[in-house]
Amino acid sequence: MKKIILAVCLLLIAVTASAFEGKIVKVVDGDTVEVLSAGNQLTKVRLYGIDAPEQSQDFGQKAKKFVLDMA
Repeated sequence: MKKIILAVCLLLIAVTASAFEGKIVKVVDGDTVEVLSAGNQLTKVRLYGIDAPEQSQDFGQKAKKFVLDMA
């Protein structure tokens, strides 16, 4: 179920946001990733609609691992 929710959120972002392409090079936490664009520009991206615990909070590491597995 969580994978479906994340996939829908990412799809909504893709549909409503301006075009942005790159490769996820780092998962910061459960709701933030770093993306490297074609021009080698590193951009921190917060996942819209996701409110995940920070790494130091309960389940923070599980949230990060979930995003890492999805990415």
